[in-house]
Amino acid sequence: MKSISIFGFTGSIGTQALNILADSEDFVFDFFVCNKNIDVAAPLIKKFSPKYVFVDDKEVREKINQSEFPSSIFIQDYNDLLKLIEENQSDIYLSAISGFSKVELTILAAQSGKRLLLANKESLVIMGARLMQIVRDSGTDLIPIDSEHYSAYLSLKQLDKSEISKLTLTASGGPFEGLPLENLKNKNVAEALNHPNWEMGNKISIDSATLVNKCFEVIEAHHLFSLSEEQLDIVIHPQSIIHSLLEFKDGSYEAQMSEPDMGFPLSYGFYKQRVAFKKNKTADKLLNGLNLTLKEFPQDRSFLLDITKDIIQNGGNRGLVFAAINNYAVEKFLNEEISFIGIYNLIRSNYEEIEKKDLFELEELNENYIEIQEQIRN
Repeated sequence: MKSISIFGFTGSIGTQALNILADSEDFVFDFFVCNKNIDVAAPLIKKFSPKYVFVDDKEVREKINQSEFPSSIFIQDYNDLLKLIEENQSDIYLSAISGFSKVELTILAAQSGKRLLLANKESLVIMGARLMQIVRDSGTDLIPIDSEHYSAYLSLKQLDKSEISKLTLTASGGPFEGLPLENLKNKNVAEALNHPNWEMGNKISIDSATLVNKCFEVIEAHHLFSLSEEQLDIVIHPQSIIHSLLEFKDGSYEAQMSEPDMGFPLSYGFYKQRVAFKKNKTADKLLNGLNLTLKEFPQDRSFLLDITKDIIQNGGNRGLVFAAINNYAVEKFLNEEISFIGIYNLIRSNYEEIEKKDLFELEELNENYIEIQEQIRN
């Protein structure tokens, strides 16, 4: 029986993971970590009985009646959590907390030498070179939990990478696919969150609508698969059926196809093999009337590709700068303080202005993140 720890168990990825594991007797649970959504957390804690629980929000944490959860120990301090995780290793870690603030959890999982299911984008965007070095040095088995990276992972693990000329990641285009930038001025939060294919959290839904998410994924792919900027590309694919395309040196292609469902990478990550995680097979539905459309990345947002290229080529704190500006802009939009177009304006104007530094270690990056947030606010 394998043990699992889930960082971000109340979010979209965490709840989908637990739904897959709900009827399994193959696993026990060590650590459940979430931010503050106790309404979602409480029934999950009662059902899965993790050994330890940490709720990051202090106000919410102090209101929890621990007697309601007799099988779990509630940790009161973040540093105590880190120490306990280091001392009590799990067989499998799912890192699914959005953002960079709890990246130490991902690093501990990467240092474990066990299996890391990585769904946290910022850890690779901001410190991908360092994280992958830790993974290699520790012998950790890293499986990317993202439809595009997971499909590329499955293909590349069976191939000689020297035969590959390009990896193309697909983007659905989000709810505003096909619309020019000038037509997005009055798009509101509800419209931006209304993704046509995927069920995701608010932050990543907005990143999908702006296409920033796909730029993040190119940076992630660079680190995950050691591919150069010239070997990576993006196409818009509204149906979200093809998740990645490998182009070989002879001009042929290999495509990984499935319905848009995070159950595919999650179930493989837990069992390290393809398993039937759905009661009703979907192959007939997928293939009947199959319609596949591939389009170029919109030219009016090409400045995002320029930023992505700069990050891959020059490294340092550039990924941090991009992520920090985007996080600030998305928060402003979700709070209805700026327009949808305002996200692009903040990214474009601030990325060039903020100082680029050759930073590599977590402590330096954390300090720089705080500095950048202050600079953007001012």
